[in-house]
This record gives sequence, structure tokens and C-alpha cells, in this order.
Amino acid sequence: MHRWPRILRATGWTGTLSKSAFRWVGLIGAGLVAAVVVFALFRVLVVAAVSAAVASLVTLAVLRYRERKSQPEIRKRDPRAELVGMLRGLVDLNIDIREQSVAPDVLARVEGIIDKLRALLEDLNERHPQHDLTWTVNQMAKSYLRKVTGPYLALSPKDREGCRAEILRSLDGLESELDNVADLVRGEKMGDFKAKAAFLRARFVQSL
Repeated sequence: MHRWPRILRATGWTGTLSKSAFRWVGLIGAGLVAAVVVFALFRVLVVAAVSAAVASLVTLAVLRYRERKSQPEIRKRDPRAELVGMLRGLVDLNIDIREQSVAPDVLARVEGIIDKLRALLEDLNERHPQHDLTWTVNQMAKSYLRKVTGPYLALSPKDREGCRAEILRSLDGLESELDNVADLVRGEKMGDFKAKAAFLRARFVQSL
């Protein structure tokens, strides 16, 4: 406290200060020092908080980038390409059947089913691409017809003759259901689509 008189005299102060005034001057000085310290600490804390936030965001971005890179690339679905692929598969099956020299009635039945499937596939996939019935008929075209004809074609010509009645019954059942689906589509009986899809899935698709 003895410094303050010297400082005041050095600055030209000639008056007198009471002890109370000295006390207030000291408190103000201490307050200013404390304010400077708090301000400095606050700046440090703000910088630290901002740095931590930036570091967290950068880390999150890096992790998400690595996660996307590690996932397999998902190709966009091309409905038209899928339809063309199914139609080509039916053409290939038709060629296989013809090259195998099967019985004329079996050949005629398979080709009739292929023609009906081709018409249904285009109609359903263009007008009702998201419907369960469309998906079910697609599976019948892609897999079920080959499943029916494959074992028959694998037999010798002699053994095929013994199984001819059986494969004709299977083909008759498939063709009859395709006719029913065609009637629903032509008549736009949307209320029956779901029930028919469930029936066809249980009869033809679930066993694939």
C-alpha cells in the first residue's frame, strides 16, 4: 500500500487519499487483473471448444466416407433391361426346345406358353411394375417354365415318351393360370391382383 503515494506523487498528484480510497483503488486494480485473466482463459476455452468441434466433424466425415467406400456399389435397377433379359431367356428356351426334337404336342404347348408369357411380361411390367402379381409372373417366366421342361429335356427320347402325359398336365396348369392372369389384366380387375399373386406364388414360385 506504500507504493501508491509514490506513484501518485510521480504522476503529479498532490492531494491526499484516505485509506478507504486506497482500498478502492486496490480493489479496482485487482478486478482489472482478474478480468484480464478471465478473458484470457475464456479465449482459451473458446478456442479449445471450437477445435474439438472441428475435429469431431472431420472425424465423422472421414468415418462416413470410409463406410461408403467399404459398402458394395449398388447398381440402379433398370426395369427395361430386366424385361429384355426375361424375353431373351424365353427365346433361348424356345430354341432349346426346338433343338431337342421333342414331341410335337409338347413343343406346341411350350411355345404357346412362351407367347403368352411374352405378352403378359410386357403388359404387366409397363403398367404395373411394382405389383406383387408382376413380380410373381416374372419369376414364373425366369425360372418356373425351365424347371418344368428341364427334367423332361434331360431324358432320352424313349423316356420322354413315358413322361409326356405328365409334362402336358403341368404345362396345361401353367397355361390355364396365365390365361386367368391375362383376363385380370385386360379387365383391369385390380382387386383380384393380390389374391392371384398369392395363389401363383404358392403354386409355382415358392418351390423354386
